[in-house]
Amino acid sequence: MTSMDQMAGPAGRATTLPRRPIRIREQTLIGYLFLAPAALILLVMVGYPAVMGIWYSFNSKMLGFDEYRFVGLANYATLITDARVLKAIGRGFSYATISCAIKLIIGMGVALLLNMRFRGRGLARGITLLPWSLPEIATVLLWTWMFNDIYGVLNTVLLKLGIIGSPINWLGTKWAFPSIILVNIWRGFPFFAINLLAGLQTIPEEVYEAANMDGANRWQTFWNVTLPGVRTVMLIVTLLSFIWTSNDFTSIWVLTHGGPAQATETFPIITYELAFIGLEMGKAAAVPVLLMPFFSVLIVLLVKAVSGREE
Repeated sequence: MTSMDQMAGPAGRATTLPRRPIRIREQTLIGYLFLAPAALILLVMVGYPAVMGIWYSFNSKMLGFDEYRFVGLANYATLITDARVLKAIGRGFSYATISCAIKLIIGMGVALLLNMRFRGRGLARGITLLPWSLPEIATVLLWTWMFNDIYGVLNTVLLKLGIIGSPINWLGTKWAFPSIILVNIWRGFPFFAINLLAGLQTIPEEVYEAANMDGANRWQTFWNVTLPGVRTVMLIVTLLSFIWTSNDFTSIWVLTHGGPAQATETFPIITYELAFIGLEMGKAAAVPVLLMPFFSVLIVLLVKAVSGREE
């Protein structure tokens, strides 16, 4: 026993100090053991498909056939010269950008309202969550009925109000792209509202009182107190929503199948069509791999934003 492990006790007896480094190492090992099952599941469920997707993107692989042929970057060269694929990628980013911008504005407005004190505030907060909490396929089918040009409720209301003179085929004309954006906004704004509301509630009341004493008006208080207080939350929810919206497949496919004439075709839609309609598994796998660097940057920004908020 070394002198570092001993010290004189009250009666001159040597007492042993706890070996903290060893205990810390043991706790770290136990933590890794608890994480191992989750890491193994992620490796099997996420890692393996990702590696196989990257491998397929460098091969000519037809769905339903075991044979494949290594073609290098040929699939990528085909994709970046295909006008339909490039339009789908651009349309997907436009869809996500417009939707997230409007969801952020509406979500902030709703969060500010729900942060006010009024009777029934708890009920209002619960109702706000409904579009987000309902099953996606059910809500999309409901919107499909609402958009119907013959018996849809949207045309019926607009005709009675005199806003339109004849029924509009919302999902079969130029209105298809704005229609899918509307559905995404309706489903997604509660996610912004509830998270921004949580951010608003972390701002101390004393800060608002100080701003009021300094003579700040509502706009100045919002710009200099509220926005800085929820800036990190805004960044996190916007990045998350952008990633999710960019990869939205279900709502677009159920509403329009990418039509009319590829007007609502985004890169998840064209990936599905290449893989399961064209049976070109190699080209289909190359689409998400081609976009991987962009989404990797978004994920890095998201992790940094989350880490900054925790600090």
